[in-house]
Amino acid sequence: MASHYVGFARGIEGTAQSDFVTGTSSTGTLLYEFRLLDGVTPSRVEIIKALDAIERFFADHENDLASVAGFDCGG
Repeated sequence: MASHYVGFARGIEGTAQSDFVTGTSSTGTLLYEFRLLDGVTPSRVEIIKALDAIERFFADHENDLASVAGFDCGG
């Protein structure tokens, strides 16, 4: 099964539909990309929860999970 991707470039605020690139393959050139496995059909609530979890991952300065995982978020 294919995955479905939504991505956008650095500096994009995401206020217009045209800010996003969608498809069934990764572009490999976008800085940010979110992948959904085809055939799973997550609900909107599940997707929002996943995005919230990703936000917490990068915002967690107490445990610095992002740095431990190899991301240099520059404080």
